[in-house]
Amino acid sequence: MLPGQVKSYSNLDLKVGLGAQLSSISSIPSQWYWTYLDASDDLVADVSYDLWLSSSSTGTGSSSTSSYEIMIWLSTRGGAGPAGSQIATATINDMSWSLYQGTVSTWTVYSFVAPYEINNYYQDLLPFFTYLINNQGVSSDQYLVGIQAGTEPFSGGATLTTSAYYATVQVAA
Repeated sequence: MLPGQVKSYSNLDLKVGLGAQLSSISSIPSQWYWTYLDASDDLVADVSYDLWLSSSSTGTGSSSTSSYEIMIWLSTRGGAGPAGSQIATATINDMSWSLYQGTVSTWTVYSFVAPYEINNYYQDLLPFFTYLINNQGVSSDQYLVGIQAGTEPFSGGATLTTSAYYATVQVAA
């Protein structure tokens, strides 16, 4: 493995409520309370949501069917940074996020990076998609096919502990 590359993505992975078009989703309420234990001094890592879009309702995340990967970085430690370069500052849920755009494999990745570490996140995730639809040309016809929450270590070590987590995809009636 090359230095500076993600070693793994230990994560929670939602398995129900997926396959809905963005245009039909009314909200995606989520809470995630996490902590790092025993973090090494040389830890380089992020803690993030990883949301996957596809042009097919049966698509899967991190695959050839993926169109977009949307990451919501709640923590960046030791100089960890997202793929691509910063393209904007986006205000989502009354917070300013640095927005990066890059390419990983065959899909476009958008990464929203918080201005400080957030270890108890309790918000609707839909406004991130609304921003991308209104400002970056992402189609509301895309299907939400994956919601994950976890950590990407680049180097060093730590234990990520999740004390509370949920995510629910609510579709408009």
